[in-house]
Amino acid sequence: MAVTDENFDEQLKSLTDSLDMHIASEEGEDLPALDGAISEGDSETLSNSFDRYKVIVPSRSHPSAPDRPPWETAVGLMTAPLDHIGDFMRKFPGGTVSPNPSKK
Repeated sequence: MAVTDENFDEQLKSLTDSLDMHIASEEGEDLPALDGAISEGDSETLSNSFDRYKVIVPSRSHPSAPDRPPWETAVGLMTAPLDHIGDFMRKFPGGTVSPNPSKK
């Protein structure tokens, strides 16, 4: 769907409303239930595992990338470092970088 489509705003509003409900449900019900169901040590272990996993997965969407194993994994492992370098460069120096460094 293009931004110029007649139903774009309506579809976007519907999507954001659904996402807001999903986030509220996770934050209000799922995460508190999980917090009460696992020990602090298990929570720390899961958190560390998640942090390690984030290093090897892409940080951006790649709609044209394969979505089935084994190619999904291979392409993800190749694009992740490029995404992370791009993320770093967007924040460098001092947290923000102009898309065109020659313009201030």
